[in-house]
Amino acid sequence: MSVDKTGSRHRADSPATTEIPRPLRRLIGVGGLVVVLAGSLAFATTQADDLDPQSVVGDAGAAPEVTGRDNVWAQVSRGELPRTALEAENEVTFTVTVDGQDLEITSNALTLADALIDNGIVVGVDDQVSSEMNQQATDGDTVTIARVGTQYGAETATIPFETVERETSALPAGTTRVDTEGVEGSQVTAFTATYENGVEVSRTNSAVILVSEPVDEVVLVGTGRTTTAASPEDSGSSSAPSGSYSGTDPRGIAQQMVAARGWDSSQWSCLDRLWQKESNWNPYAQNAGSGAYGIPQSLPGSKMASAGSDWRTNPATQITWGLNYISGRYGTPCGAWGHSQSVGWY
Repeated sequence: MSVDKTGSRHRADSPATTEIPRPLRRLIGVGGLVVVLAGSLAFATTQADDLDPQSVVGDAGAAPEVTGRDNVWAQVSRGELPRTALEAENEVTFTVTVDGQDLEITSNALTLADALIDNGIVVGVDDQVSSEMNQQATDGDTVTIARVGTQYGAETATIPFETVERETSALPAGTTRVDTEGVEGSQVTAFTATYENGVEVSRTNSAVILVSEPVDEVVLVGTGRTTTAASPEDSGSSSAPSGSYSGTDPRGIAQQMVAARGWDSSQWSCLDRLWQKESNWNPYAQNAGSGAYGIPQSLPGSKMASAGSDWRTNPATQITWGLNYISGRYGTPCGAWGHSQSVGWY
């Protein structure tokens, strides 16, 4: 490190020091050197503190790459600190008004930024927030986020089922019985929207993803004269067993959502490995120890409600929340995967 010599005197210009004994002069010199070294260490520490840990991303086996994050608030990263180092002693409950929703959040995060990210709410660098992002939220407060600039989002819509009637002599005339319960389908529309002062001024749909087909409701209509036992061909399963998922492969949904956000195939590869490790891509996966739930292993699972009320069963809702969390906390899936490989969690 170079030393600034501005204003220093040449040795020949220094005042005579013959009145100070040589040992004392050496002691003074050593003391000055200690002060300089201490100042240098303090400077280096402050420079290290200014480096945003979230800007360091990398894949397993590769050296981390420092990249800029100009589209996300500079938020406190968990880095490699224990989780408890970022938790306050008291929990607070507050309301967030964003994207046309009022969301109630309970959190003991030290900063509002962490509380929002923990709940999958990404705040853009130009967005207008009514409270300080680097301070803990106030209990009972309402935080308003007005979107500005480009935002990525996804909306889930239900597909109604149809009712089909089928006559059967196994039932008395004039009676009916539901043989198969109807099940609504769902689809996700990924979009890119532009906002000005919290108002959406344009939107482009980047992908429409079918999550699950609707299942027709089958109603048996009796035509018989007397009550008889139902014939084998008339009996059927009313619904899928609890905990099963028979819709579109969650990987396919996620792959399209990743592409819709402008992330390339390498980012998809990182996400695939990350969530394979976390949940094996099972929407019903639950960690018996911590209670983490779903494909992204949200802790607790109810955080995913910020992406949709069907977070318990809909993989598209879970994926939407998970991508928002990754985007806000690590910037990219490869950033999250690199962190997971380093410390075992993300």
